[in-house]
Amino acid sequence: MKNIITAISVLGLLVLNQYNANAKRTAQPRITKHFTLDSVIELPADSVPPAEVMDVVTKAINSLNSFNIDDVANLYTPNAVVADDEPPYSWNGPTAGVQWVNAVEQSCRDFKITKLKGYIEPVTVFQQNADNVYIVVPVSYTGNLPHKGHFSAQGAFAFVLRTINGKWMIKSQVWMSKKGVN
Repeated sequence: MKNIITAISVLGLLVLNQYNANAKRTAQPRITKHFTLDSVIELPADSVPPAEVMDVVTKAINSLNSFNIDDVANLYTPNAVVADDEPPYSWNGPTAGVQWVNAVEQSCRDFKITKLKGYIEPVTVFQQNADNVYIVVPVSYTGNLPHKGHFSAQGAFAFVLRTINGKWMIKSQVWMSKKGVN
């Protein structure tokens, strides 16, 4: 009996391993958007993030190119949370974006980084329902350091957006450095 249970367990692990190998080989990055068939059932459909969502996300990311707080002043919900690797590491409320931009600008001054520029890379993680969006946006930042040095940082922002009065707004925004993932 013990040998039969062991054999079944090994067979199960082999099948699972083969399934995982096939899934990895055939997996393609998927961007999903949900559409409703009725009030109960939602099915995923391949899509790209809607332009109005990408406009909000792009404004937030690109606000660091000029440190213009007006660009982010009206992008965040009243209870928004922003987290980044700049002290004090998190900001809350409707001015979270403004506080974040100011903190990054101060860090650039402290480290003498000039010409900071963010580059948005293709989005491969996107989920949406009627009132909420979850999106992960890979970003690379570059800039200049003193004495012809070069600054670069790669990572991704994970955003949650909500509709408030028909407008997409950032509920949360979290930066994860690529160094933190590897």
